Amino acid sequence: MLISLLVTFHMLSQTFPDYGIFHIIVGFIATAMFFPLIPIYPLINDGEWLYLLICYVSILFGVILGNKARKSQR
Repeated sequence: MLISLLVTFHMLSQTFPDYGIFHIIVGFIATAMFFPLIPIYPLINDGEWLYLLICYVSILFGVILGNKARKSQR
């Protein structure tokens, strides 16, 4: 995984020479904050509901129901 991150950073630094560690941190934080909104983009742009349904159902099963199952075991 570390190698893939280094290669990605190397490719970005060749494409955008001013790209630095600050840009990586800001990009990561922005992506993490707005992750639940990302599947809405194909719906608005192309009218594709499939990505939205798959992502939100996966979030429902993985996060919400996983937390409920963990709480019910206690």
